[in-house]
Amino acid sequence: MELRQLNAENFRNIPLVSLRFEGASTFLLGRNGQGKSNLLEAAGLITALRSFRTSETRAMVRYGEKQARVYYVCEREGEGTSEITLTLSGGKKQVSCDDEQVHRLGDFLGRFPSVTLAAEDIQLVRGSPGLRRRFLDITLSATSTDYFEALRRYHRALKERNQLLKLRSPREAELLAFDKALAPAAVTVCRFRAEALAKLNTQLAEAYATVSESAETPELRYRANAEWSDEEAVLRALHDDRSADLALKTTRHGPHRDDLGFVLAGRAAREYASDGQQRSYVIALRLAQMVCFQKASGVAPVVLADDVLGELDPQRRRAFWRAVSPDQQVIATGTEPPPGDERDWSVLEVSAGSFQPHTEA
Repeated sequence: MELRQLNAENFRNIPLVSLRFEGASTFLLGRNGQGKSNLLEAAGLITALRSFRTSETRAMVRYGEKQARVYYVCEREGEGTSEITLTLSGGKKQVSCDDEQVHRLGDFLGRFPSVTLAAEDIQLVRGSPGLRRRFLDITLSATSTDYFEALRRYHRALKERNQLLKLRSPREAELLAFDKALAPAAVTVCRFRAEALAKLNTQLAEAYATVSESAETPELRYRANAEWSDEEAVLRALHDDRSADLALKTTRHGPHRDDLGFVLAGRAAREYASDGQQRSYVIALRLAQMVCFQKASGVAPVVLADDVLGELDPQRRRAFWRAVSPDQQVIATGTEPPPGDERDWSVLEVSAGSFQPHTEA
């Protein structure tokens, strides 16, 4: 897949920009806070309609404006070009593809794959379970319509159940109705997550061996919050937890509290891996995600590297480029010009939300 054009209007600090991408390698050069990451964020939304930086849609709309709009021209090998418009307004997203409104998001997600590598990825190892669930949800939603629909049904039922728990005296029949709506979606979400990790671990091990040139074996372990293998087990657990859920006014157990264990050489990467090992881990994880997207969609994802390649030592940097095809599209950012021996870069200077061709001093 190639991103041929991107127009953004009122997206974060970008008032208006229209960029055409020529060649496979584009580098956005500029000081911090100028809009480089904002453009990558806009580009990455096309895959799963989720930002790699925030879950708050309103945060992506330029201050003082009511809506933001991003327009893409993408080319999939053998299928020609598609035009996509994404509108962010009132905390919601609307998508049209080739002048037709997208009503079933599950049919759209993952069709135009991209993978974003960012310095903040280190928090997948060090940060909260929510970040790891988000990574897994984006990966699976972009590769499986069934997972996306099950996850959406689960969160809808969970939200309604929690609202009911907050009432002074919710009726038992109403709670049971929401339990029955939640149970099948919860079972599907748990099953998909467990099955996906088995496949993802294979790709992760191969990518880590390439990036680190080490014999250490990485592993993602599914830490299910509850053993919900079938609908009856879910209904029993929710019934047994009812008194405590009513007291706390929230659903205490379920996939919304799942976590992933990041393990390296049999030990927790958060506690025992060095900084370099942790960074190799998360880069390998993104490369594994890239392979998963490519297998699901049939096209190579666009690689969006946000100020991360400059943090790698020369050995890991060379290993990274070995894992990315020379003709695969890469859009990268940095505060220093990229080495000329890596790729044939087209460099744009970024300043206060504007983008201009780079001129040598």
